[in-house]
Amino acid sequence: MNIFYLSVDGTGTREKAKIRDRMIEMPDGYHPVTNDSVWQDSKRTRDSIMVIIQGVRKPYGGTMEDKDIELLLYDMELRERSFKRQSVSKMSWRFLGRMGEWVVKFGPMIVMGAVIAWALYDSFMPKGGP
Repeated sequence: MNIFYLSVDGTGTREKAKIRDRMIEMPDGYHPVTNDSVWQDSKRTRDSIMVIIQGVRKPYGGTMEDKDIELLLYDMELRERSFKRQSVSKMSWRFLGRMGEWVVKFGPMIVMGAVIAWALYDSFMPKGGP
């Protein structure tokens, strides 16, 4: 899912994430993930899109906010009574996931480059000794 976060100063950020939780954390706080706020094309060939505006509780396009917030609070109370954690997509975990994907994607090339650089350095530099 592509998450577009629009701030009040006119800037925007795009984040690609897999959201499976009922709430998503953004810099201005928690926002509910509702069915009518996720935008998809008719054939569902592209990634879905969710637009979040800073300072607005519901994502763009969310029309069932009152009922969704009521159900969300009920779900939070049930989770609290059953000693379970709340389902929130945290910014820090999404960042760590992106960093892990980056390491998996570019890590082998960086390691190979470092090995080649070390081999070239070792072969061209004079050895010390009498």
